[in-house]
Amino acid sequence: MSEENILVVDDKPENLSLLLEVLKRESYKVRCALKPPMALKAIQALKPDLILLDVSMPEMTGYELCKVIKQNPNHADIPIVFVSAYNESVDRAKAFAIGGVDYITKPIEVVEVLARIRNHLTLQALKRENCALRAAIDQLQSAR
Repeated sequence: MSEENILVVDDKPENLSLLLEVLKRESYKVRCALKPPMALKAIQALKPDLILLDVSMPEMTGYELCKVIKQNPNHADIPIVFVSAYNESVDRAKAFAIGGVDYITKPIEVVEVLARIRNHLTLQALKRENCALRAAIDQLQSAR
């Protein structure tokens, strides 16, 4: 059983429902937020291992929400994968420039989404292991 938790942020319930179904089938712990303020509360309550973020939402775009998340030092390391109907290179470039790690276009291809999620969760786990190893090395060196 997977321990990774994923936060899906999209203002369209049908998009949330689809991603929820797909991710739960893979045994991920999934939380959903229909609006950016809900997403921020969810992140504060339990830091997700990965965020799937829609670009086009009322009140605050996914780009704006990403900037808010990345400004918080406690959350800056959360990988954010944008999921959008926009397929222009300028949209992708903007997503990467503000801290997104990937960009998936709608309609989603389930196999592709799952592969990208697995890759980013693996990278995140390796980063955590690397930090732990560096801390252990530093501790050993300072003990000498």
